[in-house]
Amino acid sequence: MDGLSIEVLREIFLYLKDDYSTGDLFSALMVNRRWCKIIVPILWEAPFNKQNYNKHQSKCIRTYLSNAGEKLTSVLTIHDVDLSSCSKGTIFDYASYLRHLPLLELFQYIKYYFLSPSMLADPLKQPDDDSYFKNMLVFAVLCILFTKHSTYIRTLRIVNDPDLHPLNIVVAKLLNLSGATDSLSGLQYFQCHSLSKEDISPLYKEMAGICKSIIRLDINSVIRSDEEALSSLIKAQKNLKYLTIKSDEINFIPALESIGSQSSSLIRLRLESLFLDIATDEALNSIKSCKNLRSLILRNCYELESPRVLEISTSFPLLEEFYYGGCFEMPEEFISGILKTANNNLRRLTLKDYTPGVITAIITYCKNIQELYLLELDEDDILSIFRNCTQLKHFTFNGGESVKADDLFGKMANCIPKTLEYLCIFMDLKEHWVFSSEALKDFLDIATGHSFKYLTVNHRDFIDDEEEINSSLPDYATMTTFSKEHLEVIKESKINFHTHCGYMLIEYPDFITEINIPDLRETPLFRRWYHILGQSWTERLIDS
Repeated sequence: MDGLSIEVLREIFLYLKDDYSTGDLFSALMVNRRWCKIIVPILWEAPFNKQNYNKHQSKCIRTYLSNAGEKLTSVLTIHDVDLSSCSKGTIFDYASYLRHLPLLELFQYIKYYFLSPSMLADPLKQPDDDSYFKNMLVFAVLCILFTKHSTYIRTLRIVNDPDLHPLNIVVAKLLNLSGATDSLSGLQYFQCHSLSKEDISPLYKEMAGICKSIIRLDINSVIRSDEEALSSLIKAQKNLKYLTIKSDEINFIPALESIGSQSSSLIRLRLESLFLDIATDEALNSIKSCKNLRSLILRNCYELESPRVLEISTSFPLLEEFYYGGCFEMPEEFISGILKTANNNLRRLTLKDYTPGVITAIITYCKNIQELYLLELDEDDILSIFRNCTQLKHFTFNGGESVKADDLFGKMANCIPKTLEYLCIFMDLKEHWVFSSEALKDFLDIATGHSFKYLTVNHRDFIDDEEEINSSLPDYATMTTFSKEHLEVIKESKINFHTHCGYMLIEYPDFITEINIPDLRETPLFRRWYHILGQSWTERLIDS
């Protein structure tokens, strides 16, 4: 591999990068100096993305402080911040490699790094009176370090937290730091999640002047003072592709009106907690103008069947993914309009409720659907989907309670889509499907003759009496769906299998809460499915 260029080697090493482990990259950087110089920047692009805060993970703070230089660290030593474990300088300029800056995670890493041994031994012990001030001082120093040294911060995530309150004071000044114009001018992903009703408009205004290349923008709270500044930030972008707007108030309207400025580039739109019937005609027309939209997510959005809003459902002929959920109402006409308009282009569909009319729309218009997530289905619905959705690859549904499934498994086997790879069935923990190992074997014999590889059965408990459940744990959580005979059939079929009782039961380490055949969490392809189990396909798209 000595003859390969740096660019080619970097692409190879990126394949070794894993969200769950960096062990392979650490091994590779020890091979020689050339590999080390290529791999170190990869390892230090996103050191704060893992949320498993602990003393070991937080040691990157020591490295950054060693990298900060005497001018910055002198501010800390004046205020008695303990830097005794830090060295004077580093071989690499680690701060220059930073590409992803989640501010809350950064602050949590700082907290854990400076925790005393007594605090680690007793998490309930109160910290020193000045520890918060010192942590905030280190936070400010590292923000200065990153904005000065990193030439290309791609991700900035701000999630409000009591530790970072008030948000506008802690963060809004970030863009005024020396070097921020250069380091943040190429920002591609910005997330702001404010849990309190505070004014973040100064931050949006500053960003509108500096950050014009944002591709993904997630705004999880809009208050009255923010609405015009947020609208300016959206309009300032040159190529916005992914947009999330969530608001529990009526202040979302200017942001929706600004969507029209991105109509040619926007491919994913996620709207949450909005009463769309109060939107202006300009706002609704802006949404309808996004003809290139590939993904539409509507969560807790209301009044979709009011005449003005209903027109949106016929606006997206190129739509490949649609998600609807979180509401008590089921806007059948709106959803049917979405499915009819998208027609054969639709590939992924998640509905947290449905009506017979929606099922009819799915089997009539969604002939090329590949990933489908639905709530409780009866036998006829399951078989109709199997017969009509012949390109289906991944199918997740709630299987209902106390279903006698021997006959159903046989019927499913006779019409299973040849493309089906992954089947996930949610069942009641105590009133699960009842089926013989022979029926399961007959189904798997036919299914594995095509493309079928993964079977997941997750249990849920719908009993309301929590006191009764808690008093009999862990025995109450014992799974009875699969016997030894069932598991032997699954092993012989060579598929990958996962089932879970629905309870974590961390306090009972010896209790079996899940069964994996083989250990699917070690299977690279399934690890992704295991990670997003229970999430919508939309979340998988957003995470990628």
